[in-house]
Amino acid sequence: MEYRISDNFSRSSFACKCGKCRDEFKMSLTVIGILEHLKVKFNKPVKIFRAYICDEESKVQFGNNKDYHHLGKAVDFYIEGVELKDIFKEVEGMPDITGIGFSPQDNHIHIDIRDKDREIWLEERREKIPLTNEKRIQYNLN
Repeated sequence: MEYRISDNFSRSSFACKCGKCRDEFKMSLTVIGILEHLKVKFNKPVKIFRAYICDEESKVQFGNNKDYHHLGKAVDFYIEGVELKDIFKEVEGMPDITGIGFSPQDNHIHIDIRDKDREIWLEERREKIPLTNEKRIQYNLN
């Protein structure tokens, strides 16, 4: 039996997918609430690409275990049948989201609820770069 943590998401939606841990899980209820809002807003399935990452996988991917995925405060996702730019525009208007990454090549949005000033970036060729006005125009994000 699948353990549901909200109307549209189960525990397995957010669990670590490294294959080494036992599907460890930790996720902020704020992040889950944001995803529920997006599900209702667009009325389409929200597909989670990456959510919680365990200690070992965090060290492999980020070199430490201080990233927001490891803290249960971040998720990478897309919404079936919705353009990435439209998802980006919606999450940018949500003040609780303090980290936003737009990743058109990997077709996902990263959101997190960091305890710092808001940061918005673009991922191109696996490189994190600031989202400039020129890039906003290029990707139609205005």
